[in-house]
Amino acid sequence: MEELQVKTVEIDLDNKKLHCTLKERDYGDYIVYDVFDKEKYLFTLSKNGDVLFKEREMTGDHEIMDPRQLNEVVEQLRQKMGDIN
Repeated sequence: MEELQVKTVEIDLDNKKLHCTLKERDYGDYIVYDVFDKEKYLFTLSKNGDVLFKEREMTGDHEIMDPRQLNEVVEQLRQKMGDIN
């Protein structure tokens, strides 16, 4: 696995701006983008826009984004994928 680029994408969410950090990773013939809100991992997007969740260590209390907001973030990122590539 090779880390490529790190980009920031601005998302409009409930009248506020969310700055998502996308860490591009190359797994040979498969490129993915790990998406973070600040330092909090949200999900992974494939280059085609498919959502791939990673299993992170789940010990202790974790704040989980509202699923409706998470869905909105995914949709906006999918729309902006053309600008990212």
